[in-house]
Amino acid sequence: MRAWALLLALPLALAQGLTPREARVLDRLAEEALEKDPGYLQALADLEAFRAGLGILGAVRAEAGAALAGEYGQVSPTYRLALSLDLAELFRDRGPALRALEARVDSARREVRARVAAAYFRYLVALEAARTAADGVEAREAELRALQARARVGAVPPHEVLAGAERLSQARLALYRANLDLALAQEELARVVGLPLEALKSLLRPSEGEGGTPVAPPGSKGP
Repeated sequence: MRAWALLLALPLALAQGLTPREARVLDRLAEEALEKDPGYLQALADLEAFRAGLGILGAVRAEAGAALAGEYGQVSPTYRLALSLDLAELFRDRGPALRALEARVDSARREVRARVAAAYFRYLVALEAARTAADGVEAREAELRALQARARVGAVPPHEVLAGAERLSQARLALYRANLDLALAQEELARVVGLPLEALKSLLRPSEGEGGTPVAPPGSKGP
């Protein structure tokens, strides 16, 4: 039920601000996942095998056999091949079975896309949080520089400079945590899609380049 709920939420998420480029990335990630998902591939193979058996070829029955015959020590092989047409099988309504297999394929496809969409949305949330944290560091750095400049001319007391430095330290810690969450979200998305992390990052790069403040990797230090 959770997968269906996520799927139904997809159009709403698109309406709430998923850019066309992000939507294309999501489609690409879903296609990559479908190419590797065992459940979907098995359902698709079962459907193709069923379709191949429809019609007259599916009603043909073949029997083959081989035996050894001979006398006085002379042995020679004999072969038998019999073909028959099963009329009951030919005219049997196989529509319900076909529709059931098609529904199974469709359900497997939807479940894969729902899993990918959920992981991708979590990644986008983590990316936006990291961008916001990076902007916060820049703002605190500018604030601290302004306080230091005013302190040099005696316009602000030293404790205000110390308070500004503490706010910058907290902002850098928030950025580190946001980058860690982003890295974890990327790893989860790579696992869901079935791609190596570097291959995933190459697909995500267009999304990461859209606006916002560039996000520093975990553990990086600001100026």
